[in-house]
This record gives sequence, C-alpha cells and structure tokens, in this order.
Amino acid sequence: MRVFIISFRQLIVGIIVVLVLVIAGIVLLVSDPLDVTDSYRPETDSIATTAPVQTDLENGVKPELALDVTVDGSTADVKMITQHFQFVPYNDDLADHLKHGTGHAHVYLDGQLKGKVYEPEFLLKKLPKGEHELRVELAYSNHLPYKVEAVKKIQVK
Repeated sequence: MRVFIISFRQLIVGIIVVLVLVIAGIVLLVSDPLDVTDSYRPETDSIATTAPVQTDLENGVKPELALDVTVDGSTADVKMITQHFQFVPYNDDLADHLKHGTGHAHVYLDGQLKGKVYEPEFLLKKLPKGEHELRVELAYSNHLPYKVEAVKKIQVK
C-alpha cells in the first residue's frame, strides 16, 4: 500500500488552482462568451422600446408594401407603394409617441443595410453589374419593424 504525502505548500497551491478554475467557470457562465451584446451598435442613441403605440381605428390595419424599380445604367429608381402607411421625417420626439401606420423604411441591398429612407422614393446609385436583391422593410419611428417587407431582384447591365 502506498501512502501519498502532501505538503502544506502543495495543498495551498491545489486549493488556489481549484478556486481559480471555479471563478473562471462562473465568469464564463455569467458573461456573454460571444459578446453578442456589443454586435449591434446603432448610429444614434438607443430609444426605449416601451413607448406606447397609438392605434386609431382607421389606421389599425397592417401596412402593405410593394416596390416599383426602374434600372437605368448603374442607378435604380425605387418607388415604394404603400397602403395604410405614411412616411414621416426623422424626429426624436416621434419616438416617444409612436403612431401605427407611420414611420420610415430600412433598405437592404444583397443582405446589407444601405440606409434608412423617410420618403416613398429614392435612388440607388453606382450599383455594380450583375443581379442584386433589394429588400425594403417598413419600421416605426423608433426603428422597430412592422414585419412588412418587399423583395425585388434587379439586374444591372
């Protein structure tokens, strides 16, 4: 039978190693290991999403969106045809008093956000040759989506 003799120094070092591992494990569990919370950084200050949405009976219907796109050279003229939706200019005050059926659009080209549009018509200039996917999504004034979008394939020659 073998007897293991552990010195006091080895015992202290072992306890310290175990404590460090336990603390590291707790930190990993509590923190976001993928750092997802830092992946979204809006261009402007965040706006509270608890603002009440005012719905009146005539605008309580879900908005509709269609796209009319004309390509001329490397420029696309995009007209957004909406029902039950009105484009409003950007205003910090509107974020506190949301009204259903008003807002702006988020424009995506080939899956990448290209900008926010506050008018029903806009131009996309200097498009590279080839086929592109244009996606437009309607949003409230505080950038929350209506979950209404239109997608159009465009060909630039």
